[in-house]
Amino acid sequence: MSTLHDSLWLLLACAWVGAGCVATSPDPTREARPGPVDARPDSTRSVPVDWDTTRRPSGGAGPVQALRAAYREGAYDAVVRRIRSRRRDDSLHSSASQSLHVLLGRAEQARGRHAAAIDALNTARRIAEGEGRATTAIDRALGDSHAALYRWPEAASAFERVLGARPDDRAARQALAEVYRRARRWSKARAQYARLVRADASNGRWWARLGQCNLGLNQTERARRHFGKAHRRVPQSAEVALSLSRLHRAAGHLDAARRVVDTTLTHQSGDPRLWRRRADLAFERENLKRARRAYVRTLATGDSSATVYRRIGLADVRRQQYARALPFLRRSLRRDSSHARTTLYLGVTYLRLDSLRRASRYLQNTIDQEASGPITDALAHQGATYSRRGNVSAALEAYKTARRLRPGRAELDFRLATVYDEHYRDKAPAARYYRRFLRAHEGGLPELRRYAMSRLKALRPTLHMQQGPASSE
Repeated sequence: MSTLHDSLWLLLACAWVGAGCVATSPDPTREARPGPVDARPDSTRSVPVDWDTTRRPSGGAGPVQALRAAYREGAYDAVVRRIRSRRRDDSLHSSASQSLHVLLGRAEQARGRHAAAIDALNTARRIAEGEGRATTAIDRALGDSHAALYRWPEAASAFERVLGARPDDRAARQALAEVYRRARRWSKARAQYARLVRADASNGRWWARLGQCNLGLNQTERARRHFGKAHRRVPQSAEVALSLSRLHRAAGHLDAARRVVDTTLTHQSGDPRLWRRRADLAFERENLKRARRAYVRTLATGDSSATVYRRIGLADVRRQQYARALPFLRRSLRRDSSHARTTLYLGVTYLRLDSLRRASRYLQNTIDQEASGPITDALAHQGATYSRRGNVSAALEAYKTARRLRPGRAELDFRLATVYDEHYRDKAPAARYYRRFLRAHEGGLPELRRYAMSRLKALRPTLHMQQGPASSE
Protein backbone atom coordinates (compact mmCIF):
# COMPACT_ATOMS: atom_id res chain seq x y z
CA MET A 1 0.00 0.00 0.00
CA SER A 2 2.87 2.32 0.84
CA THR A 3 4.41 1.56 -2.53
CA LEU A 4 1.15 2.47 -4.32
CA HIS A 5 0.90 5.72 -2.31
CA ASP A 6 4.47 6.67 -3.24
CA SER A 7 3.82 5.93 -6.92
CA LEU A 8 0.75 8.21 -6.97
CA TRP A 9 2.71 11.11 -5.45
CA LEU A 10 5.48 10.57 -7.99
CA LEU A 11 3.01 10.69 -10.88
CA LEU A 12 1.39 13.87 -9.53
CA ALA A 13 4.79 15.55 -9.15
CA CYS A 14 5.73 14.70 -12.72
CA ALA A 15 2.40 16.09 -13.97
CA TRP A 16 2.94 19.37 -12.07
CA VAL A 17 6.49 19.74 -13.39
CA GLY A 18 5.37 18.98 -16.95
CA ALA A 19 2.57 21.52 -16.74
CA GLY A 20 4.99 24.12 -15.46
CA CYS A 21 7.40 23.41 -18.31
CA VAL A 22 4.66 23.88 -20.89
CA ALA A 23 3.40 27.08 -19.31
CA THR A 24 6.82 28.68 -19.18
CA SER A 25 8.04 27.60 -22.60
CA PRO A 26 8.67 30.39 -25.16
CA ASP A 27 5.43 31.54 -26.75
CA PRO A 28 5.57 31.82 -30.55
CA THR A 29 2.45 33.96 -30.44
CA ARG A 30 4.32 36.75 -28.72
CA GLU A 31 7.43 37.69 -30.68
CA ALA A 32 8.63 35.06 -33.14
CA ARG A 33 8.03 37.02 -36.33
CA PRO A 34 8.21 35.22 -39.67
CA GLY A 35 9.84 38.13 -41.49
CA PRO A 36 10.73 41.67 -40.42
CA VAL A 37 10.67 44.72 -42.67
CA ASP A 38 14.40 44.43 -43.25
CA ALA A 39 17.21 42.09 -42.29
CA ARG A 40 19.08 42.81 -39.10
CA PRO A 41 21.97 45.18 -39.81
CA ASP A 42 25.59 44.24 -39.44
CA SER A 43 26.22 45.38 -35.86
CA THR A 44 22.78 45.30 -34.28
CA ARG A 45 22.79 43.63 -30.90
CA SER A 46 20.20 40.99 -30.13
CA VAL A 47 16.95 42.51 -28.89
CA PRO A 48 15.07 40.81 -26.04
CA VAL A 49 11.75 39.39 -27.19
CA ASP A 50 8.44 39.21 -25.34
CA TRP A 51 8.22 35.54 -24.48
CA ASP A 52 4.93 34.97 -22.70
CA THR A 53 5.67 33.37 -19.33
CA THR A 54 2.38 34.26 -17.66
CA ARG A 55 0.36 31.35 -16.32
CA ARG A 56 -3.10 31.34 -17.82
CA PRO A 57 -6.36 30.04 -16.42
CA SER A 58 -7.03 26.50 -17.36
CA GLY A 59 -9.85 27.23 -19.82
CA GLY A 60 -8.54 26.58 -23.34
CA ALA A 61 -4.89 26.35 -22.25
CA GLY A 62 -4.41 22.79 -23.47
CA PRO A 63 -5.53 23.37 -27.07
CA VAL A 64 -3.57 26.65 -27.26
CA GLN A 65 -0.38 24.91 -26.18
CA ALA A 66 -0.95 22.14 -28.71
CA LEU A 67 -1.40 24.72 -31.46
CA ARG A 68 1.75 26.52 -30.38
CA ALA A 69 3.64 23.28 -30.67
CA ALA A 70 2.24 22.73 -34.17
CA TYR A 71 3.25 26.30 -35.10
CA ARG A 72 6.80 25.69 -33.91
CA GLU A 73 6.92 22.59 -36.09
CA GLY A 74 5.89 24.62 -39.16
CA ALA A 75 2.41 23.13 -39.57
CA TYR A 76 0.94 26.54 -40.46
CA ASP A 77 -1.94 25.26 -42.61
CA ALA A 78 -3.08 22.91 -39.85
CA VAL A 79 -2.80 25.69 -37.25
CA VAL A 80 -4.95 28.04 -39.32
CA ARG A 81 -7.53 25.37 -40.04
CA ARG A 82 -7.86 24.29 -36.39
CA ILE A 83 -7.99 27.84 -35.02
CA ARG A 84 -10.63 28.95 -37.50
CA SER A 85 -12.74 25.96 -36.57
CA ARG A 86 -12.82 26.88 -32.87
CA ARG A 87 -12.03 30.60 -32.44
CA ARG A 88 -15.77 31.39 -31.90
CA ASP A 89 -15.84 29.00 -28.95
CA ASP A 90 -17.59 30.97 -26.17
CA SER A 91 -15.99 28.79 -23.48
CA LEU A 92 -12.54 30.31 -24.18
CA HIS A 93 -11.19 32.86 -21.73
CA SER A 94 -10.25 36.25 -23.23
CA SER A 95 -6.56 35.49 -22.74
CA ALA A 96 -6.90 32.21 -24.61
CA SER A 97 -8.91 33.92 -27.36
CA GLN A 98 -6.20 36.59 -27.67
CA SER A 99 -3.50 33.93 -27.88
CA LEU A 100 -5.43 32.06 -30.57
CA HIS A 101 -5.83 35.21 -32.70
CA VAL A 102 -2.17 36.13 -32.31
CA LEU A 103 -1.18 32.58 -33.25
CA LEU A 104 -3.57 32.73 -36.23
CA GLY A 105 -1.98 35.99 -37.33
CA ARG A 106 1.52 34.52 -37.06
CA ALA A 107 0.52 31.44 -39.04
CA GLU A 108 -1.10 33.56 -41.76
CA GLN A 109 2.06 35.66 -41.92
CA ALA A 110 4.11 32.52 -42.36
CA ARG A 111 1.80 31.52 -45.23
CA GLY A 112 2.25 34.95 -46.85
CA ARG A 113 -1.42 35.88 -46.29
CA HIS A 114 -0.83 39.25 -44.70
CA ALA A 115 -4.34 40.66 -45.11
CA ALA A 116 -5.73 37.71 -43.14
CA ALA A 117 -2.92 38.10 -40.61
CA ILE A 118 -3.85 41.76 -40.08
CA ASP A 119 -7.50 40.84 -39.43
CA ALA A 120 -6.50 38.26 -36.81
CA LEU A 121 -3.93 40.52 -35.15
CA ASN A 122 -6.36 43.44 -34.97
CA THR A 123 -8.85 41.18 -33.20
CA ALA A 124 -6.13 40.11 -30.76
CA ARG A 125 -5.22 43.76 -30.20
CA ARG A 126 -8.83 44.73 -29.37
CA ILE A 127 -9.03 41.90 -26.84
CA ALA A 128 -5.73 42.91 -25.24
CA GLU A 129 -6.73 46.57 -25.01
CA GLY A 130 -10.06 45.61 -23.48
CA GLU A 131 -8.24 43.63 -20.79
CA GLY A 132 -5.60 46.33 -20.26
CA ARG A 133 -2.76 44.13 -21.49
CA ALA A 134 0.31 45.26 -23.46
CA THR A 135 0.02 45.23 -27.27
CA THR A 136 3.69 45.77 -28.14
CA ALA A 137 4.30 42.37 -29.73
CA ILE A 138 1.01 42.54 -31.64
CA ASP A 139 1.84 46.03 -32.96
CA ARG A 140 5.23 44.81 -34.11
CA ALA A 141 3.62 41.96 -36.06
CA LEU A 142 1.02 44.33 -37.50
CA GLY A 143 3.79 46.61 -38.71
CA ASP A 144 5.47 43.71 -40.49
CA SER A 145 2.28 42.67 -42.30
CA HIS A 146 1.32 46.20 -43.31
CA ALA A 147 4.83 46.73 -44.67
CA ALA A 148 4.63 43.46 -46.61
CA LEU A 149 1.49 44.86 -48.30
CA TYR A 150 3.18 48.25 -48.94
CA ARG A 151 0.74 49.96 -46.58
CA TRP A 152 3.32 52.43 -45.38
CA PRO A 153 1.15 54.73 -43.21
CA GLU A 154 -0.38 51.79 -41.33
CA ALA A 155 3.04 50.13 -40.91
CA ALA A 156 4.56 53.36 -39.62
CA SER A 157 1.70 53.83 -37.16
CA ALA A 158 2.19 50.29 -35.80
CA PHE A 159 5.94 50.70 -35.30
CA GLU A 160 5.42 54.13 -33.74
CA ARG A 161 3.14 52.49 -31.16
CA VAL A 162 5.92 50.02 -30.37
CA LEU A 163 8.38 52.88 -29.91
CA GLY A 164 5.85 54.73 -27.76
CA ALA A 165 5.97 51.81 -25.36
CA ARG A 166 9.68 51.07 -25.83
CA PRO A 167 11.63 54.16 -26.97
CA ASP A 168 14.95 52.30 -26.82
CA ASP A 169 13.84 49.42 -29.06
CA ARG A 170 16.38 49.67 -31.90
CA ALA A 171 14.79 46.89 -33.93
CA ALA A 172 11.48 48.75 -33.94
CA ARG A 173 13.19 52.04 -34.78
CA GLN A 174 15.06 50.42 -37.65
CA ALA A 175 11.82 48.92 -38.93
CA LEU A 176 10.15 52.35 -38.76
CA ALA A 177 13.10 53.94 -40.57
CA GLU A 178 12.88 51.29 -43.28
CA VAL A 179 9.16 51.93 -43.74
CA TYR A 180 9.78 55.65 -44.18
CA ARG A 181 12.69 54.97 -46.54
CA ARG A 182 10.73 52.59 -48.73
CA ALA A 183 7.84 55.08 -48.76
CA ARG A 184 10.38 57.75 -49.88
CA ARG A 185 9.53 59.94 -46.93
CA TRP A 186 13.16 60.98 -46.79
CA SER A 187 12.99 63.56 -43.99
CA LYS A 188 11.26 61.19 -41.59
CA ALA A 189 13.53 58.30 -42.55
CA ARG A 190 16.60 60.49 -42.06
CA ALA A 191 15.43 61.51 -38.57
CA GLN A 192 15.10 57.85 -37.54
CA TYR A 193 18.46 56.79 -39.01
CA ALA A 194 20.12 59.80 -37.36
CA ARG A 195 18.87 58.54 -33.99
CA LEU A 196 20.09 55.05 -34.81
CA VAL A 197 23.64 56.16 -35.66
CA ARG A 198 23.73 58.28 -32.51
CA ALA A 199 22.92 55.11 -30.57
CA ASP A 200 25.45 53.00 -32.49
CA ALA A 201 27.95 54.92 -34.60
CA SER A 202 29.72 51.69 -35.63
CA ASN A 203 26.83 50.50 -37.79
CA GLY A 204 27.86 50.98 -41.40
CA ARG A 205 24.50 49.97 -42.79
CA TRP A 206 22.74 52.75 -40.94
CA TRP A 207 25.26 55.34 -42.14
CA ALA A 208 24.62 54.17 -45.71
CA ARG A 209 20.86 54.47 -45.23
CA LEU A 210 21.40 57.96 -43.84
CA GLY A 211 23.38 58.80 -46.97
CA GLN A 212 20.59 57.49 -49.17
CA CYS A 213 18.07 59.67 -47.36
CA ASN A 214 20.23 62.74 -47.98
CA LEU A 215 20.47 61.79 -51.65
CA GLY A 216 16.68 61.65 -51.75
CA LEU A 217 16.68 65.19 -50.32
CA ASN A 218 19.25 66.32 -52.96
CA GLN A 219 21.87 66.97 -50.28
CA THR A 220 24.67 65.28 -52.19
CA GLU A 221 27.62 66.61 -50.20
CA ARG A 222 26.13 65.43 -46.92
CA ALA A 223 25.28 62.12 -48.58
CA ARG A 224 28.90 61.78 -49.70
CA ARG A 225 30.13 62.29 -46.12
CA HIS A 226 27.72 59.71 -44.76
CA PHE A 227 28.55 57.14 -47.41
CA GLY A 228 32.21 57.79 -46.60
CA LYS A 229 31.55 56.92 -42.95
CA ALA A 230 29.67 53.82 -44.07
CA HIS A 231 32.57 52.77 -46.30
CA ARG A 232 35.08 53.11 -43.45
CA ARG A 233 32.92 50.84 -41.29
CA VAL A 234 31.96 48.28 -43.94
CA PRO A 235 34.67 48.46 -46.64
CA GLN A 236 33.56 45.05 -47.90
CA SER A 237 30.12 46.34 -48.98
CA ALA A 238 29.94 46.63 -52.76
CA GLU A 239 26.70 48.62 -52.57
CA VAL A 240 28.30 51.25 -50.33
CA ALA A 241 31.43 51.41 -52.50
CA LEU A 242 29.40 51.85 -55.68
CA SER A 243 27.27 54.61 -54.14
CA LEU A 244 30.25 56.47 -52.71
CA SER A 245 32.34 56.14 -55.88
CA ARG A 246 29.40 57.42 -57.92
CA LEU A 247 29.19 60.53 -55.72
CA HIS A 248 32.97 61.09 -55.92
CA ARG A 249 32.78 60.67 -59.67
CA ALA A 250 29.93 63.17 -60.00
CA ALA A 251 31.95 65.67 -57.97
CA GLY A 252 34.94 65.18 -60.28
CA HIS A 253 37.05 63.32 -57.70
CA LEU A 254 38.02 60.39 -59.92
CA ASP A 255 41.06 59.40 -57.84
CA ALA A 256 38.94 59.21 -54.69
CA ALA A 257 36.35 57.14 -56.54
CA ARG A 258 39.05 54.75 -57.75
CA ARG A 259 40.50 54.34 -54.23
CA VAL A 260 37.07 53.45 -52.85
CA VAL A 261 36.55 50.79 -55.52
CA ASP A 262 40.08 49.40 -55.10
CA THR A 263 39.56 49.06 -51.35
CA THR A 264 36.37 47.08 -51.75
CA LEU A 265 37.87 44.93 -54.50
CA THR A 266 40.35 43.59 -51.92
CA HIS A 267 37.30 42.14 -50.13
CA GLN A 268 35.03 41.42 -53.13
CA SER A 269 37.34 40.51 -55.99
CA GLY A 270 34.63 38.52 -57.76
CA ASP A 271 32.05 41.31 -58.03
CA PRO A 272 31.70 42.35 -61.71
CA ARG A 273 30.04 45.65 -60.76
CA LEU A 274 33.21 46.79 -59.00
CA TRP A 275 35.43 45.81 -61.91
CA ARG A 276 33.07 47.59 -64.28
CA ARG A 277 33.24 50.77 -62.18
CA ARG A 278 37.03 50.54 -61.98
CA ALA A 279 37.19 50.12 -65.76
CA ASP A 280 34.84 53.04 -66.41
CA LEU A 281 36.91 55.33 -64.17
CA ALA A 282 40.11 54.39 -65.97
CA PHE A 283 38.41 54.83 -69.35
CA GLU A 284 37.30 58.34 -68.41
CA ARG A 285 40.86 59.21 -67.49
CA GLU A 286 42.08 57.93 -70.87
CA ASN A 287 44.07 55.18 -69.16
CA LEU A 288 43.09 52.73 -71.87
CA LYS A 289 45.47 49.95 -70.91
CA ARG A 290 44.21 49.82 -67.32
CA ALA A 291 40.62 50.20 -68.49
CA ARG A 292 40.96 47.28 -70.87
CA ARG A 293 42.39 45.02 -68.16
CA ALA A 294 39.52 45.92 -65.84
CA TYR A 295 36.91 45.31 -68.55
CA VAL A 296 38.43 41.89 -69.21
CA ARG A 297 38.13 41.13 -65.48
CA THR A 298 34.54 42.33 -65.67
CA LEU A 299 33.89 39.70 -68.34
CA ALA A 300 35.69 37.04 -66.32
CA THR A 301 33.55 37.73 -63.24
CA GLY A 302 30.24 37.42 -65.06
CA ASP A 303 29.23 40.66 -66.82
CA SER A 304 29.16 39.80 -70.53
CA SER A 305 26.99 42.71 -71.63
CA ALA A 306 27.31 44.40 -75.00
CA THR A 307 28.70 47.53 -73.34
CA VAL A 308 31.68 45.71 -71.84
CA TYR A 309 32.61 44.10 -75.16
CA ARG A 310 32.18 47.45 -76.93
CA ARG A 311 34.39 49.26 -74.42
CA ILE A 312 37.16 46.69 -74.88
CA GLY A 313 36.90 47.14 -78.63
CA LEU A 314 36.91 50.93 -78.30
CA ALA A 315 40.02 50.81 -76.13
CA ASP A 316 41.78 48.67 -78.77
CA VAL A 317 40.69 50.95 -81.63
CA ARG A 318 41.89 54.05 -79.82
CA ARG A 319 45.22 52.30 -79.22
CA GLN A 320 45.28 51.45 -82.96
CA GLN A 321 45.10 47.71 -82.29
CA TYR A 322 42.44 47.12 -84.91
CA ALA A 323 42.72 43.36 -85.41
CA ARG A 324 42.53 42.86 -81.66
CA ALA A 325 39.42 45.05 -81.44
CA LEU A 326 37.46 43.24 -84.13
CA PRO A 327 36.20 40.14 -82.23
CA PHE A 328 35.05 42.22 -79.25
CA LEU A 329 33.15 44.68 -81.43
CA ARG A 330 31.52 41.80 -83.29
CA ARG A 331 30.38 40.20 -80.02
CA SER A 332 29.03 43.52 -78.84
CA LEU A 333 27.03 43.86 -82.06
CA ARG A 334 25.59 40.35 -81.65
CA ARG A 335 24.36 41.23 -78.17
CA ASP A 336 23.01 44.66 -79.07
CA SER A 337 22.65 45.75 -82.70
CA SER A 338 20.98 49.06 -81.83
CA HIS A 339 24.03 50.96 -80.58
CA ALA A 340 25.39 53.22 -83.33
CA ARG A 341 28.82 53.52 -81.72
CA THR A 342 29.41 49.78 -82.21
CA THR A 343 28.76 49.92 -85.95
CA LEU A 344 30.77 53.15 -86.21
CA TYR A 345 33.87 51.57 -84.66
CA LEU A 346 33.39 48.41 -86.70
CA GLY A 347 33.39 50.58 -89.82
CA VAL A 348 36.52 52.41 -88.66
CA THR A 349 38.23 49.11 -87.82
CA TYR A 350 37.47 47.56 -91.23
CA LEU A 351 38.61 50.78 -92.90
CA ARG A 352 41.95 50.61 -91.10
CA LEU A 353 42.22 46.93 -92.05
CA ASP A 354 41.57 47.83 -95.72
CA SER A 355 38.30 45.90 -95.86
CA LEU A 356 36.54 48.73 -97.67
CA ARG A 357 33.29 46.96 -98.58
CA ARG A 358 32.63 45.96 -94.97
CA ALA A 359 33.73 49.39 -93.76
CA SER A 360 31.22 51.04 -96.08
CA ARG A 361 28.42 48.75 -94.95
CA TYR A 362 28.92 49.36 -91.23
CA LEU A 363 29.40 53.10 -91.66
CA GLN A 364 26.17 53.28 -93.67
CA ASN A 365 24.43 51.31 -90.91
CA THR A 366 25.64 53.92 -88.45
CA ILE A 367 24.28 56.73 -90.62
CA ASP A 368 20.92 54.96 -90.97
CA GLN A 369 20.68 54.33 -87.23
CA GLU A 370 21.45 57.93 -86.39
CA ALA A 371 19.06 59.20 -89.01
CA SER A 372 16.18 57.21 -87.50
CA GLY A 373 17.02 58.53 -84.07
CA PRO A 374 16.51 61.94 -82.49
CA ILE A 375 18.95 63.75 -84.79
CA THR A 376 16.33 64.14 -87.53
CA ASP A 377 13.74 65.45 -85.07
CA ALA A 378 16.31 67.86 -83.69
CA LEU A 379 17.09 69.17 -87.18
CA ALA A 380 13.39 69.60 -87.98
CA HIS A 381 12.78 71.56 -84.78
CA GLN A 382 15.92 73.59 -85.42
CA GLY A 383 14.58 74.45 -88.86
CA ALA A 384 11.34 75.68 -87.31
CA THR A 385 13.32 77.76 -84.81
CA TYR A 386 15.44 79.38 -87.52
CA SER A 387 12.33 80.09 -89.61
CA ARG A 388 10.57 81.87 -86.75
CA ARG A 389 13.69 83.92 -86.05
CA GLY A 390 13.84 84.96 -89.70
CA ASN A 391 17.06 83.09 -90.49
CA VAL A 392 15.69 81.62 -93.72
CA SER A 393 18.88 80.16 -95.17
CA ALA A 394 19.69 78.32 -91.91
CA ALA A 395 16.10 77.01 -91.73
CA LEU A 396 16.32 75.64 -95.27
CA GLU A 397 19.69 74.03 -94.54
CA ALA A 398 18.37 72.31 -91.41
CA TYR A 399 15.26 70.98 -93.19
CA LYS A 400 17.27 69.77 -96.19
CA THR A 401 19.82 68.01 -93.99
CA ALA A 402 17.00 66.26 -92.15
CA ARG A 403 15.44 65.32 -95.49
CA ARG A 404 18.71 63.79 -96.71
CA LEU A 405 18.87 61.71 -93.55
CA ARG A 406 15.21 60.68 -93.76
CA PRO A 407 14.13 60.97 -97.42
CA GLY A 408 10.86 59.17 -96.72
CA ARG A 409 9.69 61.68 -94.12
CA ALA A 410 7.16 63.66 -96.16
CA GLU A 411 6.44 66.18 -93.43
CA LEU A 412 9.85 67.73 -94.17
CA ASP A 413 8.67 68.48 -97.73
CA PHE A 414 5.75 70.38 -96.24
CA ARG A 415 8.07 72.37 -93.94
CA LEU A 416 10.33 73.28 -96.84
CA ALA A 417 7.30 74.36 -98.89
CA THR A 418 6.08 76.70 -96.14
CA VAL A 419 9.50 78.35 -95.79
CA TYR A 420 9.71 79.03 -99.54
CA ASP A 421 6.07 80.12 -99.57
CA GLU A 422 6.46 82.61 -96.72
CA HIS A 423 9.87 84.09 -97.54
CA TYR A 424 10.45 83.89 -101.33
CA ARG A 425 8.79 85.86 -104.08
CA ASP A 426 9.37 82.98 -106.49
CA LYS A 427 6.68 80.46 -105.54
CA ALA A 428 7.79 77.64 -107.83
CA PRO A 429 9.95 75.86 -105.16
CA ALA A 430 7.06 76.13 -102.68
CA ALA A 431 4.65 74.58 -105.18
CA ARG A 432 7.12 71.79 -105.98
CA TYR A 433 7.50 70.79 -102.33
CA TYR A 434 3.74 71.03 -101.71
CA ARG A 435 3.17 68.59 -104.59
CA ARG A 436 5.85 66.20 -103.31
CA PHE A 437 4.19 66.22 -99.93
CA LEU A 438 0.76 65.51 -101.35
CA ARG A 439 2.06 62.64 -103.50
CA ALA A 440 3.88 61.04 -100.57
CA HIS A 441 1.07 61.49 -98.04
CA GLU A 442 -2.14 60.65 -99.82
CA GLY A 443 -3.90 59.37 -96.71
CA GLY A 444 -2.17 60.93 -93.70
CA LEU A 445 -1.79 64.28 -91.96
CA PRO A 446 -5.20 65.61 -93.11
CA GLU A 447 -4.74 69.14 -91.78
CA LEU A 448 -1.42 69.55 -93.54
CA ARG A 449 -2.90 68.09 -96.73
CA ARG A 450 -5.80 70.55 -96.65
CA TYR A 451 -3.40 73.44 -96.14
CA ALA A 452 -1.08 72.29 -98.95
CA MET A 453 -4.02 71.89 -101.37
CA SER A 454 -5.42 75.30 -100.50
CA ARG A 455 -2.04 76.96 -100.98
CA LEU A 456 -1.52 75.28 -104.37
CA LYS A 457 -4.95 76.55 -105.45
CA ALA A 458 -4.14 80.06 -104.22
CA LEU A 459 -0.75 80.05 -105.93
CA ARG A 460 -2.06 79.12 -109.41
CA PRO A 461 -2.44 82.71 -110.66
CA THR A 462 0.99 83.67 -109.34
CA LEU A 463 2.63 80.60 -110.85
CA HIS A 464 0.91 81.29 -114.15
CA MET A 465 2.23 84.84 -114.21
CA GLN A 466 5.77 83.89 -113.20
CA GLN A 467 7.89 82.87 -116.16
CA GLY A 468 10.92 80.62 -116.16
CA PRO A 469 12.19 78.09 -113.64
CA ALA A 470 12.18 78.66 -109.91
CA SER A 471 14.91 81.00 -108.79
CA SER A 472 16.14 78.88 -105.98
CA GLU A 473 15.65 75.66 -104.10
